[in-house]
This record gives sequence, C-alpha cells and structure tokens, in this order.
Amino acid sequence: MENKDFFSFKSKLVLSNGQAVPINLKTNEKGVSDHSKLIKGQYDGIDFPVIFKQKGKIKLNDILDTGWVSLFLISDNLRMVLEENRLTGWQIFPIRLYDVRGKEINGYHGFSIIGHSGPTSYDKSSIIENEAFYPYYKGVSVDKWDGSDFFTPDKTYQIFITNRAAEILKKKKITNIQLENLAEKETPIRHVRRENNA
Repeated sequence: MENKDFFSFKSKLVLSNGQAVPINLKTNEKGVSDHSKLIKGQYDGIDFPVIFKQKGKIKLNDILDTGWVSLFLISDNLRMVLEENRLTGWQIFPIRLYDVRGKEINGYHGFSIIGHSGPTSYDKSSIIENEAFYPYYKGVSVDKWDGSDFFTPDKTYQIFITNRAAEILKKKKITNIQLENLAEKETPIRHVRRENNA
C-alpha cells in the first residue's frame, strides 16, 4: 500500500460558494462536538434531522461546505455516483437545509465517513527545505487501512479516498471537490510537531 494509491478529499473552500451552517448541533460536557461525531458517523445523542441554514449565497454544488472542516453536505447526484459505483466507507444522515428566506432546499444529505485507518505517518516522507517557507514533509502514509474507498485516519478528521474513487469522481465531474495525491501532499513540519505534543 503506497501513499500514491490514495488522495485527500476536500472542498475547494471558495467563499463565493457560501456555506450551509448547522444550527442545532451542540458540544457535550467532555468537549466533544456533534460536528466531530457526524464526520465519523457516530450518531449517539444527535437529534435528527440536523438543521442547516444558508450563510451567504449558496452555489448548489455537489459538495456544500458547512463551516467545519470535513463536515460536508452532498447532493443527490453525488450520492447516486457513490451508490452506482459501489464505493464504500461512507453513509448519509438526514438533514433539512433552508435558504436565507427560510425556504427549504431539497436534494442534499449529511455526509459521514465510516471507513478508517491507523494514524498518518511521515516516516517515508521527504523533508523539503525552503528558505522562503518553513520546512515541510512531502508525502504522507497510512497503515492498518480497512479497505474502504472513503476513510479517516485515527486521531484526525481528514478524509482520504482510494485512487479508484478519485478517478470516478473526476470522470463524473463532481463539483466543488479538491483531490490531492498523498504522495504530493505537503505538511509543514511544525504542524506535525505541534499535533504530536498536544
């Protein structure tokens, strides 16, 4: 299993796309937020449907941002692509989405990732020194992968997908998606050290 076999899965984070912001989620007494639980498909204590409201003018892409990294809403079109191609490691949760006037927008679902792997590793990464920027790792690896097409590594909410899934999403021209091969992924070394010392 090589890092070139996987891609990171993100939105393009374009401000003009707007956001669908959750308004009925909470954080428990241990500091665990419902947002974090939804990303990984852990639904205990969450009231469904989750209510989202338009913030700014939403461009109705296949992936909608929510203001929380890795918590996305997906369109009926993307759901159909995932189902028809039997991609694994994801599930949807019920939502209600409203525009700024309170009118319901149909055709979207909450998106959770239930596939997983062991933590990310930089042991096989190259270290790139650059006088203009902080040094960074090029490449990131995962192990103990469960074989799912969509997965999150332990101790992180990053979403990774298989090369097969990436090729399908590109071919189907899914909108507001950003894919990066893990062999090319650049991570500042100071970020990794900060995470390890947290």
